[in-house]
Amino acid sequence: MQEERISSNESEGAFNDFIEDKIYDAVDDILSDGNFENLGGRGSEIIVEMDDIVVPTFSYGDTGGGGGGGEGGQGPGKGGGKIRFTLPFERFMELIAQKLKLPYLTKEGTGRIKEISYEFKTFAPVGTILDKKRTFKRALRTSVGTKIYQPQKGIYEVQFRRRDRRFKVPERVEKPKYNAVVFYMGDISYSTYGKRLEMEKRLVSFIQSWLDYNYGPMNVEHRFFVHDAKAYEVQEDDFYRVSNIGGTQASIVFDLIYQIAFDEYDTSTTNYYGFYFGDGELFDDDTREIVKILSNSIRPLFNRVGVVEVLPSKWSQLNNELEKEFPLDNIIRLSEIKSNSQTIDVIRKLFGGAL
Repeated sequence: MQEERISSNESEGAFNDFIEDKIYDAVDDILSDGNFENLGGRGSEIIVEMDDIVVPTFSYGDTGGGGGGGEGGQGPGKGGGKIRFTLPFERFMELIAQKLKLPYLTKEGTGRIKEISYEFKTFAPVGTILDKKRTFKRALRTSVGTKIYQPQKGIYEVQFRRRDRRFKVPERVEKPKYNAVVFYMGDISYSTYGKRLEMEKRLVSFIQSWLDYNYGPMNVEHRFFVHDAKAYEVQEDDFYRVSNIGGTQASIVFDLIYQIAFDEYDTSTTNYYGFYFGDGELFDDDTREIVKILSNSIRPLFNRVGVVEVLPSKWSQLNNELEKEFPLDNIIRLSEIKSNSQTIDVIRKLFGGAL
């Protein structure tokens, strides 16, 4: 019986396909676990570690001698070891998007224009900073025109006149800075520790990575807000550990992010995203105020708003009320999470295609 053989080029392609399948399996494991926290910094290469890889055996050449990858070889994974691969962040997120069937987000505009700078972009006959290069060029042209400068006769005189002077003049410049801004809102009036905290961190970690992937990590600003009876902005690390003082009013944090979105960014060019996390236990008048703010202010302005009830109870009512006002809405997405296994389902609801 003749042994089937493949060339070295074919073996390389087969092995790459084999590794590609293993990477897909690793991505599946990450998705089934819903754990995005330990994948390194956002935008960094992803380390994929695989157990018990048995490397395929290939035969090379016409004689079959000197085959690589046989039982005596020392391929990676031999003897039940491990093999590690670095996967580019963009490739990893591309695989995630394919697996979850997530559409690419719409990129519009150039973002924030409130960042003002002054650059020397114009030039004038009066000023305080002389532009020597431009002044010399004008003086040279004048000297040639008046025949003071005649190199053919060995005359190289350049005469500077007042009207030849050119000065640098600063010009006000409004530079775009961000293509997208993301507001994360957290209710700290309930117990944000343990399981709840872990769930929120997993979701926020993916949202950050997904938006960075779509817009580019340098083009997204992530801002964090918390509320109990008051609402205020915090650093990302503090988003998960700010202590509460009791009481709760969620509408104030929705109103705060709208005011910031409207006041600090150019509304015609910025892509806005907002995500709220809480237990959903609110007073009736607070819920009605949130509906009003979403309807009149936030929804017309934002690309996407996600409201996630984390470990909701029988008293949670926020999403029930929002669903009455925004049924099957493509901008306002509602979801709840009761266990880590639901992480992927929440992501699909927040970022999936048209409902």
